[in-house]
This record gives sequence, C-alpha cells and structure tokens, in this order.
Amino acid sequence: MEKTITKHIAARTEKIEIIGGRKDFLSMCQKYRAIRSECRNSMDKCFLCKHDFVDGEMMGLVMIKGKRNKVICHPCWDKHELG
Repeated sequence: MEKTITKHIAARTEKIEIIGGRKDFLSMCQKYRAIRSECRNSMDKCFLCKHDFVDGEMMGLVMIKGKRNKVICHPCWDKHELG
C-alpha cells in the first residue's frame, strides 16, 4: 500500500508518502501511555489532526517513507482512504 496524502500546517502544506499501515493497530490504554512516556514522541495524539486518544480507542499505525511510524485516528484513516 503506497499512497501520498497532504497534511495542512499553518504555514505550509506537507506531502506525506505512506508506504504501509494497519487500521486497528492498538487500543489506547494506561500501560501504553506509561511505556511511551519514556520516549521523545509519546504518540498519544493523531499525527494528522492532533486528536487526543482516550483509553479504549483503537489507533491506526502508518509507515511514512523516510520517517518514523506514526499513529492516526480512524476518522483520518477513512478520510484519506488508507485501507
């Protein structure tokens, strides 16, 4: 699965090349938050729309060409037709 989507940032529009992903990657929980709190990027918000994940909410995972993996919410997954 390769797809290019756009992400609007206040000063510019960025093109992102997605090379893979999984819609139902993981359910947000306190254990995940505790583990990710040690990392620089806590990955507790959608990469595209900045939606804060709540406990029990499923997160999607996308692999971005040349960058690290990112989590996204299901509405963004569906909006960009990633799967």
